[in-house]
Amino acid sequence: MAIVNECVGLDIGQTGLKAVRFRRRLSGRETVDYFQHPLPFSRPEDLEPARRIQSLRGFLWRHGLYATDRLVTAIPCQDLFVRTLSFPFNDAAKLAQVVPFEVENLVPMPLEDLAVDSLVLPPGQPSEGLIRETKGSEVLVTAAPRDKVAEHLRFLAQADIEPSAINVDAMALFSVTQYLQEEGASVPQDLAIIDIGASKTTLCLVEGGRPVMLRTILWGGNHLTHALAVRHACSFAEAERHKRTISVDQVNDLLEPIEKELRITLQAYQGSERSRLTHSWICGGGSKMQEIGAHLSRQVGLYAVGPRQGFGADTPRAFSIAFGLAIHPKMVRPRWRFKSSPLGLALDLKSITDAASPDAASMKQNRRLATIAGVIIALLALADFSVHYFLQDQRGARLKTALHSQYEQVFGTGTGAAPGEEVDQAKYHIGVLEKALGLVDATDGKVLLTLSTFVKQLPPGTMIKVRELTVDGAVILMEGETTSFDAVERIKQTFVSSPRLTEVAVTETRVGAAPNQVVFRMTVTVQKP
Repeated sequence: MAIVNECVGLDIGQTGLKAVRFRRRLSGRETVDYFQHPLPFSRPEDLEPARRIQSLRGFLWRHGLYATDRLVTAIPCQDLFVRTLSFPFNDAAKLAQVVPFEVENLVPMPLEDLAVDSLVLPPGQPSEGLIRETKGSEVLVTAAPRDKVAEHLRFLAQADIEPSAINVDAMALFSVTQYLQEEGASVPQDLAIIDIGASKTTLCLVEGGRPVMLRTILWGGNHLTHALAVRHACSFAEAERHKRTISVDQVNDLLEPIEKELRITLQAYQGSERSRLTHSWICGGGSKMQEIGAHLSRQVGLYAVGPRQGFGADTPRAFSIAFGLAIHPKMVRPRWRFKSSPLGLALDLKSITDAASPDAASMKQNRRLATIAGVIIALLALADFSVHYFLQDQRGARLKTALHSQYEQVFGTGTGAAPGEEVDQAKYHIGVLEKALGLVDATDGKVLLTLSTFVKQLPPGTMIKVRELTVDGAVILMEGETTSFDAVERIKQTFVSSPRLTEVAVTETRVGAAPNQVVFRMTVTVQKP
């Protein structure tokens, strides 16, 4: 099975979607597929994110681009801060430390709100091919607001896209020239790449084979179409069709805004003691207009590139940004190599965001966890209060039931006491018991004192079983059982000899039905103390 190195570059524009699928096999054979889908933009609802996401998802499904695991997108220069900074040293470790402080002094935003990426540019190489010797270094610095990168990632995520890298559109243009040079083309070392899109023009200035300036000019093909629609009093669609049939000389005056901006940019660049650019490459959808490349090059004082410089008919002019994204040096390895080249000049804002995002993500996660913990604690406190209240109410009900059960055990179930009246009923029953106990009280010659005196006079060591005992004041009539007639006599003699008992008389003595059983009746009078 052939080993294929594949990457898809996705260019999301205002008026269309463009994608390039670049494949390079192990044998070195390359295939490039181009895909395009126009997007309506005339009505406000056409620009709604939901519709654009639906169009993007359908575009990817239709062309089988979801199957790739390497997809690169781009953020426009207008959303970035881009500068080329010069330093008097070229130590990579020092540059990594110094660049963020330089950016912080130039950008009116906190450094933690920026995704900063930088490229240490190699020494410049003039047209003669000699490398310029220098002790210092130049660094291309890009600083993107993290919310812009996050917004871009959210938009892609809603279309089920996870990009492998996020480049800058102007750097994608530079990647095209790197690819052409790798293929053996004589690409000029001092070159202005001008990509004319529908709503903007992207500019990449290359000096000595290095990208030194990236810029977006907010003028595109749609501005020319609107100007034609006003001039000819026709609709936008009619003006667009008319634009594709006329030559650039017929709209020379309408191109003055873009020509002015290009001249200002080149003059500002060349005024900073830099070498003069020599050539220009006009690409993008706007380059389809007849002779516009040669016209703009003449207006800014540059030579238009052609087949001699490697920009022939096969050069992806209309798909320049998408093609540059598809050959991202970190995604596509150089020919005959198994690993990507570390020397490839390309940006990746996604890797910078991912590398710095754990702290912010962890802070957001900690805040989220703290909020969740607070909610859980509040719910637990509410649940604890509810359980405590329920258990307390249940405990009170159990105690009430237990008290009622004890009441019924002591005073019976037939009292008819309603809940809450048990105490009053208990007081009533205790009063009745006290009145009953008063009859057998041990004070004032009551029954308990008489029985106590009688029991204390019983002879020890003699078995007596009392069958019946009758107390009549101080007189006690007892019917009992013992083992023999001698035992009956000993009981009598003991009672007679007691000073507390008088009138002791045995009224009946007989043999019982059981062996060794004698039944007797005895009458005793107990004296008061």
